[in-house]
Amino acid sequence: MELIDTPNPNAKKIVTDIIEHDVSEDLNKIEGVSSVFFGPGFITITKEENTEWELINQDIINIFDKL
Repeated sequence: MELIDTPNPNAKKIVTDIIEHDVSEDLNKIEGVSSVFFGPGFITITKEENTEWELINQDIINIFDKL
């Protein structure tokens, strides 16, 4: 699982076939995550402006490692 940079510095993309209900609630519980968008084959996670990616990257990765 890799967090991929996007043109928006506050958003990262994950290429995955995971179904929304598998991770949506857990991702939205992470302090600093402002939104989660599910598209076909990917998820885009947007953080709050004042949150640094370094503070939430591992929390995001941990969710996918549990699957």
